[in-house]
Amino acid sequence: MKTLKINSEKDLYLAAFNLLNILGPVAGVSIIIGTVALGYVQTRPQNLPVTYILTHGKRTFNLEAASTPEQLEKGLKFRASLNNDRGMLFNLGGEIYNVPFWMYKVNFPLDIFYLKDNVVTTAVYNAQPCYKTPCPIYKGKVANQVLELATGAANIKVGDRLNIQPLSSAKE
Repeated sequence: MKTLKINSEKDLYLAAFNLLNILGPVAGVSIIIGTVALGYVQTRPQNLPVTYILTHGKRTFNLEAASTPEQLEKGLKFRASLNNDRGMLFNLGGEIYNVPFWMYKVNFPLDIFYLKDNVVTTAVYNAQPCYKTPCPIYKGKVANQVLELATGAANIKVGDRLNIQPLSSAKE
């Protein structure tokens, strides 16, 4: 390893200046790349595995489940579309009153169903996308889960008991 020999204070300042001339642009480029990468990651849609099956009438829906705070927050944001046989189930982790949901950065209309123990307590039909805040906030009376489906995909009404099963038990 080569050691740097500094003979005077002037040489020390010159070495520091040369080091900053190298590190400054590297730091600047790193900040730019990091900002772009972070923006890309934050605006990517989440694609969670299908872990639940909903059967209602003669229809079957494959449901992704959002359970962590990050998954719950992102929901169906940034997706281009949602197939009529797919949906997202939000597991809220407990019974919540006046559950707020909004359509910020969701690119297509949805039907939102607030569930308490698989019974629909509130239904919002054709909730429209919102791209600028403030967005309308849809509130459910009480829920421990919220179900989002493509608008008009299912004929679900308040008071309906939904048959939502974990994928593993639905196959048995």
